[in-house]
Amino acid sequence: MLIPALSAIETIATYGAKTYALASEVFTVGFILWTINFMSNMIEKTYKAGIICGKFYRTNLHSHVKNASIATLAFLIVLAQLFYEGCKLVYTNRNEILENLNNFRNEVGSYFTYNYVYAV
Repeated sequence: MLIPALSAIETIATYGAKTYALASEVFTVGFILWTINFMSNMIEKTYKAGIICGKFYRTNLHSHVKNASIATLAFLIVLAQLFYEGCKLVYTNRNEILENLNNFRNEVGSYFTYNYVYAV
């Protein structure tokens, strides 16, 4: 009487474990397929958004951005040339500039001092 009951419980447990394993595999495969579908939908939506943004940029902004980029680049080139020429000028006239700065410093410093003569 006990042996048939244990045999039935063992059979139920075996089939339950097989059912659980099959259900977990089905769930896992379903989740993998859902994830792949989700990623493909996100890629598709990103591609469509890129097309919309690209068309808007090309029709409305491209010429302005291109002109601003060219103007900025030209400005930076001129600025670099002026900086180079300024460095050469300062290096060439460094002694004269140093003398003028020292004279200016001494003149400004004299405004904050009181000159008096000792009476002997």
